[in-house]
Amino acid sequence: EVVKMCLECGAKKIKVFDRSCNSASRCYDNSGIKKAASEAGAEVSFVVDAGFSEMKFPQGQVLKKWEMYKPALEADVLINVPIAKHHGLPKLTLGMKNLMGIMGGDRGKIHWKIDDKLADLANFVRPQLTILDAYRILVKNGPQGGSLKDVREIKTIIAGKDIATVDAYGATLFDMKPTDLGHVVKANKFGLGEIDLNKLNIKKVSL
Repeated sequence: EVVKMCLECGAKKIKVFDRSCNSASRCYDNSGIKKAASEAGAEVSFVVDAGFSEMKFPQGQVLKKWEMYKPALEADVLINVPIAKHHGLPKLTLGMKNLMGIMGGDRGKIHWKIDDKLADLANFVRPQLTILDAYRILVKNGPQGGSLKDVREIKTIIAGKDIATVDAYGATLFDMKPTDLGHVVKANKFGLGEIDLNKLNIKKVSL
């Protein structure tokens, strides 16, 4: 649906990609993303090493530079579409954590001081739109899960221009407060979105 809406808005070319932890081909096929995105009119790309280039993060406080996927940063519009799930280190994978999908190199090194680094990453990339897919969420044993018992169906989508705001609201789906997520608090200080939900005008639509 996101691909279709982009085309309706006049997009000439749409690329869908992710640097997955496991085999990209298997992930694309098993998730159904390759089939759905292709049929909707997108180009489904495999992230290859040749597409990465070392970038300096001018405002980075902990993360100063990293190999980043150039096609993502060169896009006219970057839409970040994470799936909401539990994660053992930053507690949750939402919009900010999902940006690791355009990082090259040994991403395991990001895990040290991960909250600081995720905030630096989001401050550098600044996607124009984040759409959090919370139709089904992984509530424990993330990021890959242990069984279907770890999954809860809540049929929710959260979208917004400010990545920290989307993640702040996303935290509530897991019975957490925005301030429970260190990287979200830090991103707020970088100006990446309001995280005090009482100050937000949240528009809810039921379908």
